[in-house]
Amino acid sequence: MKINLKNITALVLIYFLTAMSSYATKLPAYILETLKTDLPSASVRFDGLISLPDGTVYLPVLPSNPKKNPSGKIVSTYPANKKLSQRPDVVLFDSNFALLKVVKDKNGRPTVTDTKNIPFIVKTGLFPQDMLVPPGMIIPEDMKIMMGDLKIALQNSSVNDIFKGHVETKKNVENTKIVPIPYMSGRTLLITTLDSKLINVIPSDSTVPVFTLRLDNLPKFILPVCKDEYILVAAAGKTYIDVADVKQEVLAKKIDLGFQPAEIILNSDKTKAYVAPSDDQSIFVIDLKTMALAEKIKVKGYPKNITISADDKQIAYVDKNTGDIYTLALNETYLNSFVYNASNVSKLVVKGNNIFLLSRSEHNLQVVDTEIKDIIYKQPLAKKPVDMVLIDNKLYILCAANELDIFKLEDYSFEQAIKLPETGFYKKLVKVPDSSIFLITNVTDKKYFVYDYVKNSILQTVKTSVYINDLQLMNKRLK
Repeated sequence: MKINLKNITALVLIYFLTAMSSYATKLPAYILETLKTDLPSASVRFDGLISLPDGTVYLPVLPSNPKKNPSGKIVSTYPANKKLSQRPDVVLFDSNFALLKVVKDKNGRPTVTDTKNIPFIVKTGLFPQDMLVPPGMIIPEDMKIMMGDLKIALQNSSVNDIFKGHVETKKNVENTKIVPIPYMSGRTLLITTLDSKLINVIPSDSTVPVFTLRLDNLPKFILPVCKDEYILVAAAGKTYIDVADVKQEVLAKKIDLGFQPAEIILNSDKTKAYVAPSDDQSIFVIDLKTMALAEKIKVKGYPKNITISADDKQIAYVDKNTGDIYTLALNETYLNSFVYNASNVSKLVVKGNNIFLLSRSEHNLQVVDTEIKDIIYKQPLAKKPVDMVLIDNKLYILCAANELDIFKLEDYSFEQAIKLPETGFYKKLVKVPDSSIFLITNVTDKKYFVYDYVKNSILQTVKTSVYINDLQLMNKRLK
């Protein structure tokens, strides 16, 4: 039997490099420091891909034979003698770690520089095994070993579908441009409806979508994260969460939970997401730095209306099947405690030993003490309270029947009832960061209100071309 030494060497190298892939998503500290110094505007995606605002993309190459005690010094580039700030096609560091810039071939397809320009030591390295390279990427034949188990998506793959929607609204003879109030200038609204698979992307200075994001099914939730660099999306009937990369305009990752995600909340520093599935007695924890499932916490009941305390110490939720309310301690114990049974709860807020709940059928706010497990206070509200936000020790409670009620926590007193225009069914309060502004949505009218909760007044009424079921706010303009 003839043994092909070259093939055996290649197989051994692939095995060795693939075994290293668990380290792929975390770039070495010296690389991050060099990027910070030489390319301060660069961002590193959770899978290692490096991008710059001008569209430049670098692929990291992990070394097969890393040198010890690297300083992070660049030992060679192509073209030669270039600084990283000059964006060379190839960058080799003293540890044998390398960066390859994505360029276009004569047909406009993404690839890397000609193989003769790439040092051999780089060709023996490996791309991070969980990295999404640009769809349709062309890799030279003698560099295929660098791929390992990495798969390249086709140019017409579903990773591109979400950003290939189109505006489906008819042209309107009315002027669609508006002048947003200062706090809203330069922001973007992501709006879903009750009957469409599309996410409408509407700039704050417009009333119509500039484009749409297309999903496989009706959206369960959408949530911008990581300073609006990504959008987490869950669609009905799917067991995974899609991670949409806003800069690269691709679906960068699928986080498969094995169950259908239904609700999502973030902790205070926005590094973790807690996801409640619709069909399992659990809460999933997602690490937003790595965009990976960190933990699955088994809980009592099927969580609904999940909420987290401002100090990140506990989660509260309702069992959708029984109406039982539970708390979950977010420490090493994960103590899961029954608190109270309530009917038709539309919203929860947890603070200290108290849970504040809205009863949609009883039209009131109920304060439940988690230690004695009973109601200690009730406050009548306008009909059909649907949403509630805690700010500066006050609860702002939106009632579907055209009213915003304000409740003070320090003395359990009703402060004020603000009447809203008598039309439609009010649905949601959306806090505008770094401001005293709410956006108030109306699910049956094509409009939202810009409301100042310090002045207690509507600053602006904005008509839209679509009905609003859910609205998420991004703090920058898309496209």
